[in-house]
Amino acid sequence: MALRAFRSLVRVARDMPASQREEALAAARWELDANRAVADAGEVAKLVGAFESRVGYLRMMTPRRSRAQAGASRVVYGSDGTKTAVGTSRGKAAHSQFTGGNLDPDAVSRHNHTLRRAGFRDNAHAKGFF
Repeated sequence: MALRAFRSLVRVARDMPASQREEALAAARWELDANRAVADAGEVAKLVGAFESRVGYLRMMTPRRSRAQAGASRVVYGSDGTKTAVGTSRGKAAHSQFTGGNLDPDAVSRHNHTLRRAGFRDNAHAKGFF
């Protein structure tokens, strides 16, 4: 039980800044070494629960490292041996020429198709008897 909790702390510590990482791992090692002699199963479960609680707190407080793919990139080598990255991510949202007053016909068609697929054939139920 304690080994599993320590491994989860190590996984959380990978995303921590280097200064906090060493401190957290050293404190965890010290705590596990200090409680190594505890033999009572109830006391061990209580200590492991407290340790896992602290690991959960560290997991909440540690900023996550971005693991998202940066986008397609290509490298082009020039005749003089220079290396140039082409096609890297733009760093901003995709631009669309369609606004609220100028609807994308493909999006409207997809919207109508999904409404029909969901069973909404017309809006007679909303019109009433007018």
